[in-house]
Parts: sequence; structure tokens; C-alpha cells
Amino acid sequence: MNADMQYKMAQIISANILTPVIYLIENDGVLDFICFCDRNITMQEIYNVEQLIKEETGQAAEIIDIREFSEPERLEVINHATLIHSEHPIIENIFAESMAEDYKAAMNERQTILDRIRETGTFYVQ
Repeated sequence: MNADMQYKMAQIISANILTPVIYLIENDGVLDFICFCDRNITMQEIYNVEQLIKEETGQAAEIIDIREFSEPERLEVINHATLIHSEHPIIENIFAESMAEDYKAAMNERQTILDRIRETGTFYVQ
């Protein structure tokens, strides 16, 4: 997808779905647009935007809220997907830092569980 088409798709999404950032991943004829969606958006509104994108590009589209991904997957999105929309460069940086902090917290929790298993032989607090 060329830059002009990416810009047009970002405009369609941001006009219909409140989101500060939009990432794009192209997978086998499916365009995955990963956003930080407003919680008030309905599935019907997302479906309608996906259909608009399909009409414009001729490819299937999925709009996915980044909160549906695990912490490691979020970092993968930020590091490997194409950023096609950001309200402001500072927003992009804050968003990336927030995802990195979420990942760090998940890894700390994992380490706590592993330490508990090593010390007590169980996952559960005794």
C-alpha cells in the first residue's frame, strides 16, 4: 500500500473512530489497522469502517484495538508495524513508552511467580 493510500485510510479511520494512533500490518491480502480505540465505539461502527476500507482498497480490512493484544504482542506492533497516523509525535512516544511499561510490569509479575514457585513449589500464595 502506497503512502497516499495509507494517508487516505488513516483519514477514514480517524474520521469515524476516535484514536490517537493507527498502525498498519499487511497480512496475506488483509489489512490490519491497529488502533487505541475509544471504548464507546460499537462493533457495528468498526464493521462499517472496515467495509469503507474494503471498498477503497479492494482488500479485506480489520480494525483491532491494541488492548486486545498481550504485552509482548503490543511491543511487536510498535516495533514492526507501520505507523500511519499519530495525532502528535509526543502522543506516539507516550504510547510507545506506555506499552513498554506494561511489558515491564508483566515481566516483573512473571518473575514474581517464578520466584514463588522456586521458593514454595507452587503458584499459589500459601
